Amino acid sequence: MPLVLSGKKLSGEELSLVLERNQLEKLPQTSFSTNLPWLEQSATFEGVRLLTLLEHFDLSVSKLKLLALNDYSVEVSHDYIKQYNPLVAIKQDGRYLKVRDYGPYWVIISLNEHPEAAETKHLANMVWQLTVIEAL
Repeated sequence: MPLVLSGKKLSGEELSLVLERNQLEKLPQTSFSTNLPWLEQSATFEGVRLLTLLEHFDLSVSKLKLLALNDYSVEVSHDYIKQYNPLVAIKQDGRYLKVRDYGPYWVIISLNEHPEAAETKHLANMVWQLTVIEAL
């Protein structure tokens, strides 16, 4: 399942891309371990940082809209992304995420690095089954 990335580039030009998993894997990867309320134990997630994705495609962002497979969506500010540096996870414990495991893409904030992000208002921003990232 591809990930759609859209928005305006810093140059003002419109961008609309359909990224396959292997294209995301070519970008600089990050991994970290964290506990999450949806999992029984700590897990190690691998993927690309949201900031890396935005910088790589030169997107101009004040807010990001994150849309899931089930039409759930949230908007987060650029400052929020800089503060919490979320990961677009592709793998959990070395295995590709599947739709039934919150995948194929899951926006994750490390609760080990940011314990305050365990509050409901932050958990709501950890969109699983991510399908669209729209720069606003």
